[in-house]
This record gives sequence, C-alpha cells and structure tokens, in this order.
Amino acid sequence: MRGCSRLLAFVITLGAVTAPLVASRESHAEAPAAGNVAGVVTVLVDDAPKADRSGVVVYLENAPGAPAPAGKRQIRQKNLTFSPGLMVIVKGTTVEFPNDDKVFHNVFSVSKAARFDLGLYKSGESKSVTFREAGVVDVYCNIHPQMVTKIKVLDNGFYAVTGKDGSFQIKNVPAGTYPIVAWHAHGQEARGEVTIAAGGAASFRPTVKEGAAPKRHLRKDGTPYGRYK
Repeated sequence: MRGCSRLLAFVITLGAVTAPLVASRESHAEAPAAGNVAGVVTVLVDDAPKADRSGVVVYLENAPGAPAPAGKRQIRQKNLTFSPGLMVIVKGTTVEFPNDDKVFHNVFSVSKAARFDLGLYKSGESKSVTFREAGVVDVYCNIHPQMVTKIKVLDNGFYAVTGKDGSFQIKNVPAGTYPIVAWHAHGQEARGEVTIAAGGAASFRPTVKEGAAPKRHLRKDGTPYGRYK
C-alpha cells in the first residue's frame, strides 16, 4: 500500500507540472497571417483633380473578424449643426446625439439602413441609436433644415478615411483576396480587388468623382420645411 501511495503522489505531481506547460503552449499560438493595404485616392471635381481629398472612406468587403469597437460614438448638436458631418462606424455601434444648443431639436432618419425618430428634446439631453445594418444613413433635424450629417455603417472594421493628400492605410488585414471600395459622401464610389499576402502590402489607387451635396430634403412626414408646429 505504501508503494501505491508513492506512485499516486508521483502521478499527481507530474500532472501539476505538465498542465501549465500545455497552457503555455496554447497561449503562444501564432496569430493569423496578416498584411496591409495602402494607397492614394484621386478626387475629381468637374474632371479636374481636387487639392483637398480628405473624407473618402476606403473599406474592404467580406473581410473576417474586426468586430465593432467597444464603447459609444457621439454626434453633437451645437450652433444648429451636427458635428461631425460624416461618421464611419461598424454595425452594432451605438451613436449618441447630445443636444448642446439652447433650443429644441428633433433627430430623425428615413434611410433604409436605419429609420428612427428620436422625438423632440431640449438642451442638455441626449438620445441614442444602435445601428444594426450596413449602409448609408442620412440624419436630419425636423426643425432646422440646415442640420445634416451622414453615417456610413460598415460590416467590418477594416476601413480608413483619407487625409487631405488622399492617402490611406488599412492595417493588419488577414491574408486573402477582398473587394475594396472607395466611397465619397457626395459622389461616385470606385471598386476594385486587392490580394493581401502575409506580411505584405497591397496597393489601391482609385479615382472618384465628387458631386454637389443635395440642397434640400423633406421633413420626417415628407412635407417641406416651414414653421415648426
């Protein structure tokens, strides 16, 4: 019996030593191979290159992973203006609309990707919307027609927004071949395809045409703006 007890103790001790080794091996598993995609977007206005090429959203379709970032985003209402005038998010993100003005606002959208009406609310209050479908959401105030903002909702987090020189970079993309899109809030989009190798860098250099922003839109009930009732 004494010999069996010693053998059992040896087995238990051996298990205590080898278990952390297995866990350590798993914790050092190799990350999926990834690469980057970068480039420069040319923006044309009346067929002439535009100097300021900022605000073009470049994103990948059908890319795995990259869930919506934690936390919330904000579009503020100040001086009868939505700020920022363009926001890019991943579906599942919640956007808050705080009212920083000293007047009432009514935030709404009739876009296919997100239809909502936050109702009338006063200074200091905030309401929010969680965006669950990819697409473009035009947001307005039902009282003040000059208040306009756009939300571009994407399926994944592999995107970038161009700087003034039109440059962009999307990092840590899993190796593979993906459709890529350059989207302008008031113009045509440009599409292509990129193949990203592990540790490599793919290039995308599209041209998009900028159009004029719509001058008018309707209230949430489909009627023209006038005196609020």
